[in-house]
Amino acid sequence: MLMSILMTIDGRPGRRRRWGIYVLLGAVAVASVGEAMMVVAVPWFVLQTTGSVAQTGILVALGAVASGAVGFVSGPLVDRWGFRATAVLSYAVGGIGAACIPVMHALEMLNFPVLAALVVAANVLDIPASAAVTGLVPELSADADMPLERGNALLGGVHQVAQLCGPPLGGAAVALFGVADVLLVDAAACLLAALLILGCIAAGRAAAPGARAAGAYLAELRSGLRTLREHRLLRAMAVSGTAFNGLDSGLAGVVLVTYAYQHLGSAAGLGVLLTAFGLGAVAGTVGYAVAGHRLGARRVYLGSGFAVALSIGALAALPSLAVGAVLLALLGAFAAPVGPLRTGVFQRSVPREQYGRVAAAVDTAGLVAVPLGASLTVVLVGAVGLRPTIVALACAYLLVVCGCWAAPALRGMRADR
Repeated sequence: MLMSILMTIDGRPGRRRRWGIYVLLGAVAVASVGEAMMVVAVPWFVLQTTGSVAQTGILVALGAVASGAVGFVSGPLVDRWGFRATAVLSYAVGGIGAACIPVMHALEMLNFPVLAALVVAANVLDIPASAAVTGLVPELSADADMPLERGNALLGGVHQVAQLCGPPLGGAAVALFGVADVLLVDAAACLLAALLILGCIAAGRAAAPGARAAGAYLAELRSGLRTLREHRLLRAMAVSGTAFNGLDSGLAGVVLVTYAYQHLGSAAGLGVLLTAFGLGAVAGTVGYAVAGHRLGARRVYLGSGFAVALSIGALAALPSLAVGAVLLALLGAFAAPVGPLRTGVFQRSVPREQYGRVAAAVDTAGLVAVPLGASLTVVLVGAVGLRPTIVALACAYLLVVCGCWAAPALRGMRADR
């Protein structure tokens, strides 16, 4: 089946290039669903085999810390190896790491240190993979005569649908087939994604211009950070994006859970809220994919942030489940364009030979903001209560948006014409 797909797409070089963006989206979709299923499978596997909640928490934390640490220092490798090679390697390593967990367990060779190493291996190249995939989008979109905004929005939509569908599928698959089979499915999905990118995306177009450049590794890393620091637009987008990530983590990981527990009285209510947000985000992404290239980038960025702040503020009324679900759906739709838009700014503004190191640094900063934002929100809820915390989050969002509005650098944002 795979070979027939390759033959169909590779019939002519021009056709192969035009199909490249769709192959990339398909590969990312397959891998993302598998990875989302693994979010359920790994903690369940650890609990099933060790019975220890503490060890489960340690493994989840190890995966996140390793991903962030490696992500920060791996940017120059993305630029040296090229986007295609990095994406293939990242998916392959993740798939092999996931496959080894049930295999080693079946061979009775899986102790806790080995399990920890395999979980780290399955997650360690997540940030390089993200940088490589977004680095592939501009040329593949251009080859398909697709606006860059649409390519980025479709990529974001693929991730959103995977996050919406993957965990329920993972839970159902664990119940029906067992956790080992789910881990093998994730491994197969990642390896299939690697094969699709390797076989269907032209190597010459996907290689970064700086992939063969010589130079000290630390010097390359510093040059990427220098570009991020000295370019006012990139710096403003990185700082505001990191702030939004921290606030989002406090909302999703703390506020919504507390709201569902204290005022809705049901875990099912939390599921409804998160599903509503996911559906709204998909709808907003589709809308941006259709019309984003016709809209002013600065207007969309500021308008989305302002609308999100108002939606969060409305949650302070602690409404019923039906009203809360509507608010979360609107919030998801309003927030959806921000990620693709920000990615497009980096794709246009960062020198191509430095894209990997800059994107990896920005993604790492966003990852670090997640536990910090959640921790601060927990403290705030404990100190002043839920309603004042929601108001504080909305005000913080507005403050970031006002800072972006006042920043002269953001006047350099533009849509592709």
